[in-house]
This record gives sequence, structure tokens and C-alpha cells, in this order.
Amino acid sequence: MKFIMHGAAQEVGRSCIEVNTKGTRFLFDAGVKISPDIEYPTPIENLKGIDIAFISHAHLDHSGMLPMFDHLGLNCPIIGTAATRAITQELLIDSYEIDRLKKSRVVYQKADVRRIAQSIRIHGLNEWYKFNNIRFKLYDAGHIPGSASVMVNADNKNILYTGDINTDPTLLLNKADTDYEEDVDVLIIDSTYGDRDHPDRKSTEDDFIATVREKFEKGSVLVPAFAVGRAQELMLLLNKKKLGLPIYIDGMARRVTKDLFNYPDEVRDIGALKNSFHSIKEVHGMRERANIVKERAIFMTTSGMLDGGPVIEYMKHFYFDPDTAILLTGYQAEGSNGRNLINNRHVKLDNQRVTVKSFVKQFDFSAHAGMTGLRNLIKKANPKALIMNHGDPPAIAALKEYAESIGIKAYAPKLNDKIDVR
Repeated sequence: MKFIMHGAAQEVGRSCIEVNTKGTRFLFDAGVKISPDIEYPTPIENLKGIDIAFISHAHLDHSGMLPMFDHLGLNCPIIGTAATRAITQELLIDSYEIDRLKKSRVVYQKADVRRIAQSIRIHGLNEWYKFNNIRFKLYDAGHIPGSASVMVNADNKNILYTGDINTDPTLLLNKADTDYEEDVDVLIIDSTYGDRDHPDRKSTEDDFIATVREKFEKGSVLVPAFAVGRAQELMLLLNKKKLGLPIYIDGMARRVTKDLFNYPDEVRDIGALKNSFHSIKEVHGMRERANIVKERAIFMTTSGMLDGGPVIEYMKHFYFDPDTAILLTGYQAEGSNGRNLINNRHVKLDNQRVTVKSFVKQFDFSAHAGMTGLRNLIKKANPKALIMNHGDPPAIAALKEYAESIGIKAYAPKLNDKIDVR
């Protein structure tokens, strides 16, 4: 059994692992690395020979390569949950339109996106399915709505690919299901926070709300948020606290939230999510956006890393205003506008570098397990072999050291590395 790392090796983003077994070749995820210049997985030899692909969840760093793979000849079933299929289609179409506006020529076509949606076969959780000579089962990963860890039985071994996983509950989602009924021979683990824990969630929520209240006294509050998961959680939090302040929701988060209404089992409380959404005013297009920024309000919008979407228009209006607060609520990748804002107080708006005078603060609303959760998962699963992916080198190194300290064979592969497990 051979594992080939086409992405997310000593890095966060472009998750894509090829697994070769005795009769079936398959992929765990097919993502791109979201950065100023999109980075793709490394080439896969004989892509047309891939028999099946598993998509753990809809985020583009796990699904964004699918249209390109389709264009290059991938022709196999793609496995995911119902919510993953719906949200993946939303994200891929949006990504295509953005690329089309940025470039004179997009390599793949909208037809490739449509074919991908048609190729995703919906599977439920906690049930074994058979394909060729392998079997597989999906477990709730607790990361975003629809996210799943994948257990594959092949060559008399159980491989568990966690995908992005969260072992703690949030306002939006239940914690990951880690009560695996099977022994785990090979564990491929999300290592994003392998070297650190998150602050207490309730303290983070309280700090966020207190900051919103304080900063609203003088000016507007801009909340960049990921369209899938983060925006919905913040809606729930803001509605729960009954601030009595005007709140607007803009960007893809609107469509994604409405999609989720069709999948009530994917969230903890669909009624609470609906109430939260309906208590917020939707923004429809540039004309309305240009008017509402004249108000003092809370504006929640995509993208969460400030690299595109409506947030750019809000930034143009607010970046020079010291009374405006910009509250970052998620991971900011190296090279992103969000990271540059935190580190250097500048962003690029229409290719023009500007210095931001607004108040800026980052909050840890991560949907990934922290160090303690990952260590507990490793200890509980007790695999014969551990492969770490989706983590920067310090996080990978810390998790590897822990695994080896409890007697587990651990691999920290680099890009294009091949791991043989017998």
C-alpha cells in the first residue's frame, strides 16, 4: 500500500493524497492552496486511472482542484455527503467566476464544474459501502456542515483520513465522531494545530461580543468571515447575545446559509440558525452596499482572508477610518491580505497597497482540533502508522514527537514523498 503526497505536506492547503492498493487507486481530497497565486497539487501520474475520490468537505483547499482534474481526464465516482455536494458546487462556481474575471483565459470550463457536481455521489454517515475491492465509511468530522472523516478498508487494513476535524462542539456543530468501531492501521491526521491549543471558546465568544459593543460606540464593525461554517456560527453568536444593533450579511455566506436549510441534520439546531439568519439584513449587490456603508452597523461578509469578494468594497470605504473596527475571525494564510493586515497593517485593494488605520483584532474561532484534541485522537485510535498532513512544519514536528513518545510509527512527509505501509 503506497501513499503519495500531492499536497498539504508540511503546509496548510491543497490537500490531495493518492493511495495505491492492490486493485484500487483512490484520492483523499483534491484541493488548491488559496494564496495570491493559486497553488495546485503536484501532477498525478495516469490521472485517468484513479478509480474513486473521497472529498472530506467543501472548502476549496480540499475540493478546488476537482474541475481541473475533470478537465485533465479524471473520470470516477466522487464520494461526499449531501451538504458537501451542494456547498462544493456553490464554491466551485464562485471560484470559476472569480478566476474568469481575473484572467483572460480559465483552463477549465463551467461545464467541468457541472460535471463534478453530477459526479459527486451522496453517502450517509456511519454505514459501510463497497466499491471494487475496497469498503468505506464516513464519520462526522465536526469541521463544517457536511464534513466527514473517511475510513477505507483496503488490503486488509483500515485507513482513517480525518480531513479537517474538530473534536470540540461549537454553536453551529456537534463535535467530531471519534468513536470508531474499527481498529485503525493507518491514521492520516489534520495537523493544523499540532503544536498549540485554542483559547477557551466561551472566553473568545465573550471577548468578541465585548469588542463589538465597545467599537460600535464610535464606528462600524467589519467582520470578514468564511462563507461556510464561520459566518453561520457568528450569526448564531450575535443573535444569541441580542445586541440590538443593525447587522448586515453579504457575499456567498447568504447563499450557503440558505443551502443549509435543506440539510437540517448537518447542524446542531436548524431552528436557531434560521432565526439568526432572518434577524440579519441581507445585502443584494453593489448599489445597496454603497448605500449601507454610510450607516453605522455591523457588516459580516466574505472573504474571511480579505482576498476577494464584497469585503474588498467595504475595505475601500473603511480602511482609512480609525473609528472602524476590523475583526478577523479565522486563519489567515501566509501572503493573504488578512495576514499582511495583522503583521504589517497594510492590504492590497485593486492592486494598490494601502495602510490600514482602522482598529484590527483577530479572534480564534477555529474549526480545527487543537493540540490536546489531536493528541487524544491519536492515543485513542492507536494506529500502527501515523501520517501527518495539513500543517505547517512546527505543528507537524510537535505532533510527530508526541506520537513517537507513545510508541507510534509517525511519518512527516514532504511534497511528492511516497510512503509504503506493509
